[in-house]
Amino acid sequence: MSGIKRNHYETLGVTSNVTSAEIKQAYRKLAKAQHPDTTHGHTESEEKKAATEEMMRINEAYATLNDVVRRSEYDVKIGVKKMIYLRPVFSSLNEDQERERFLRTIFHPMRSSIVKVLNAYKKEVHDLSADPYDDRLLEKFQMYVNRVEDTLRSAADALSLNVTPRTLEASVHMMKYAIARAADGLEELNYYCMNYDHKHLTMAENLFRIAQDLTNQSLNLTKV
Repeated sequence: MSGIKRNHYETLGVTSNVTSAEIKQAYRKLAKAQHPDTTHGHTESEEKKAATEEMMRINEAYATLNDVVRRSEYDVKIGVKKMIYLRPVFSSLNEDQERERFLRTIFHPMRSSIVKVLNAYKKEVHDLSADPYDDRLLEKFQMYVNRVEDTLRSAADALSLNVTPRTLEASVHMMKYAIARAADGLEELNYYCMNYDHKHLTMAENLFRIAQDLTNQSLNLTKV
């Protein structure tokens, strides 16, 4: 595909509706197959240079698509998703109306969905602890993990697809940080589902707690 500009999804060989687990799987497969030291050893050649450049593209694609907030913003950039609202020139009255609309229809529902799914974490882990190797319980826990991912992606999309009123930019910035930390916790849950190492559950709990604190800070900033 020399000379053809590929987007990150094409670089990883996945579709735009791919899950985070599938992104990791695709990345690991490509990293193993395409790494220049694996394919060309320690020799210096044009082929190795090309392989190194391709590996850089793969790493960049993974770094972007594995980050919930960056992925959502990237989807808007490449046209996978379209901005819903364009920024008009507001009067002070219209600015106030737009702020209230944003809080009522976007910010508060989004924040509530995040808080709800993160608050469910302790119960989900408690239920799983009855028998961490029971297939039925593992399947239920995986459904929860999927729900966390869907919630975080929907939240990130809500912020990326809607223009933020200027008076709420600090709050939205904090909320994006909260989503990113929750996404780090999600990654720990995905690791757990692969190797059943309980340290990942502890890490996820800590990251979810940080994310919840950040959502509270974000809410407080809407009142400033």
